[in-house]
Amino acid sequence: MAKRITVKGKRRNHLPLRLNLMFFVVFLLFAILIFRLGVVQIVNGEKISREVQKTEMIASKYEVPRGKIYDRDGRLLVDTISKYSIVYRRSQNTKVDERIEIASRLAAIINLPKDDWKVTERDMKDYWVAVNSEESDRRYKKAVEKRYPNAEEQNKLSISEQDQIRLDTITKKDIDFDDKTMEIIAIKHNMEVGYALDPQLVKLGANAKEMAIIDENLEDLKGVSVEPFYERSYPYEGTLRNIFGKYSKIPAEQQAEFKAKGYSLNDRVGTSFLEQQYEDLLRGKPAYDVYETFNGEPVGEPNREEGESGKDLVLTVDAEYNKQVDQILQQAIKMGRGMGSGYLKEGYAVVMNPKTGEILAMSGQKLDTATNKFSDVAINNVLTSLQIGSTIKGATVAMGLEEGVIRQNEVINDAPITIGGTKKGSYVNMGPITDLTALERSSNVYMFNIAMRMAKYPSNGVAGASVDAAAAIMQNYYSQFGLGVTTGIDLPYEAKGVQGTPDRVTLLMDRVIGQYDAFTPLQVAQYVSTLANGGYRVQPHFLKEVLASNSIEDETKKVDYSFKTNYLNRIEVSQANIDHVREGFHRVVKGERGTAKIIAQTGIDAAAKTGTAQVSVYGEDGIALRDGSGQPVRSLNSNLVGWAPYDNPEMAWAVFLPYMEQETVNSKIGHDLVKAYFNVKDVPWQTKPN
Repeated sequence: MAKRITVKGKRRNHLPLRLNLMFFVVFLLFAILIFRLGVVQIVNGEKISREVQKTEMIASKYEVPRGKIYDRDGRLLVDTISKYSIVYRRSQNTKVDERIEIASRLAAIINLPKDDWKVTERDMKDYWVAVNSEESDRRYKKAVEKRYPNAEEQNKLSISEQDQIRLDTITKKDIDFDDKTMEIIAIKHNMEVGYALDPQLVKLGANAKEMAIIDENLEDLKGVSVEPFYERSYPYEGTLRNIFGKYSKIPAEQQAEFKAKGYSLNDRVGTSFLEQQYEDLLRGKPAYDVYETFNGEPVGEPNREEGESGKDLVLTVDAEYNKQVDQILQQAIKMGRGMGSGYLKEGYAVVMNPKTGEILAMSGQKLDTATNKFSDVAINNVLTSLQIGSTIKGATVAMGLEEGVIRQNEVINDAPITIGGTKKGSYVNMGPITDLTALERSSNVYMFNIAMRMAKYPSNGVAGASVDAAAAIMQNYYSQFGLGVTTGIDLPYEAKGVQGTPDRVTLLMDRVIGQYDAFTPLQVAQYVSTLANGGYRVQPHFLKEVLASNSIEDETKKVDYSFKTNYLNRIEVSQANIDHVREGFHRVVKGERGTAKIIAQTGIDAAAKTGTAQVSVYGEDGIALRDGSGQPVRSLNSNLVGWAPYDNPEMAWAVFLPYMEQETVNSKIGHDLVKAYFNVKDVPWQTKPN
């Protein structure tokens, strides 16, 4: 049987054809997509970009309560109170005539006091242009053609140049508006201060009738609302008032700085002293309504971003004690004037803890002789430099001992010294005295000898003294105590004092008795604190603690931060020499001939140093007064420093009475400061403790 033979044929593969077809379809789709993208980008790109730019997110800010300020015992010093106020928020596209219409309607509803009108000449001219547009255009065209006959020159004018030409055509008569119109302009001004959708304060503190009428007419007052605005109040009135500083709109010169920090131009901020120093803590975090806008107009409901109230501050001061210090100074000023110090009008006192640097009280009182009323000038303790007189002698003796130009208990004869025809001496010839007696009785001659020895000035008066080297050494020692350098107080600025450059021995002699340089009361308080605590210059400060908002009122007192004692330097004086000088200050109170013995009557063991400085009298205009013969009018600065208790000090003080002729009043102030602080009664002289 024949075999059946079959031939196997090859089977055809269709896969490459399908792949090619798929690749072709994908390629075609990509080509169409790229073509469409090209159309969008090239043909319609500009149009779409314009549409996108019409939509953006804008945040509208709302104030939150500013942090409160308390004294060390929780007494409220600076409060934040809410006042319902009239606020305006304009959209980006609101036209001038629309704002004028709203301002006119508001003027018919509210009463904006004239004292609150902040209208400039530019505001009045802008208003005139807006309501007299045709006449303004006619005048502008005439002025441009007269000044620039050539059309090409006219076309080159910038917008600001065009505006100025238009404004120049407006006369004083044009803007001589009546009060009704001026109120409209004032309201319009308030409506235009800041950015779009930012709250513009139209009137602070609207009354019930005004709020009710506005609420009924909101449809006709687009952008107007009634909202809480926060103001500061001061339960202790004048006490420490100017230490707190101001809370107000951002000053023009600081707008760039605050804008860079995210502030709006119409925000209110701390602009001086403690309010400025702790702005970041007190401000809190504002609340925001975030709008989506189209063509500058809000679309839909906003998203609310909640804010946070500012932190509360606890200060180191005792408000009640500070009030007592205010009263003590007022009484002293009246007493001094009654005793014949006619130029005496003000006084200053700083009380601080010499171990921690806490400011316990700071007072400055100034008498208005026309009204017989006092005003708070406590900040002058930080800003005003005065000659400090003999209070500097503690630093002078410490320097002399450390430099080896005198020895502890060395006897020097207190008798007048004549140099170059100038006779210099103490208020009385004391004869042979030690350095401790020199401090107790306030000898000038003993200090003069320290200066002359440091300058290597021979007793026969021959020239060739090392004045420059001595002056530099003196400045170094005084600065270690805090005299002539900033204290580090937690305020935005403070005076550094005024130090000269003595070029002769007689000026060095003036320097060592406090008759040459000038320092602030705060610097002098830091100096005496350095002696009181055994040689450490400590940073003075007002801040004690930072608390969560309202935690004192809620009785939770959540402390976010506590100020730590900051020692700035240890003076380069041996402990033995420091203790020796401290004993000299002790004798000023406890010694038989001490110049501040009255302080011992409190029964508190204290140390002190009196001081007087001869000064020229200056008027309110800063010009030195002269008598009938043309000579400068002279007076005294009467000062006092000290601390108590002597061995374990809780308080140190510096007191200044410019133009106080009676030297006993300063010691009386020291007595009253100690008595009030420790809340004690005077003890009879015969039973006072040794």
